Amino acid sequence: MRFDKRIIFVNITESYYDPIEGEYVEGKEIETKKPCNLSTLGVQRTNELFGEIDKLITIARLQHPYNGKIDYVKLNDSEQKYNVKRQSDYRKGVFYLEGVQT
Repeated sequence: MRFDKRIIFVNITESYYDPIEGEYVEGKEIETKKPCNLSTLGVQRTNELFGEIDKLITIARLQHPYNGKIDYVKLNDSEQKYNVKRQSDYRKGVFYLEGVQT
């Protein structure tokens, strides 16, 4: 299995009050880039896992588990955002992603 694609996990930190500056500091987006293998989920398997056949689900497989906080995901340096629908229980490095409509 080739891990030739890239997945970017994005975590948005909360805004906080900085007493040194005397004002609120906006939250930042922290990006973590990892190599992955991408594929799409078939109609039958989508129906089995999610109960719907009209969704396009992308599967991202990592070499090692990722346990960090995730707000959303980007794939291959594109601006398209994906929500994590599910993370595999027995393999923490498998993510089921659904595209966000913008």
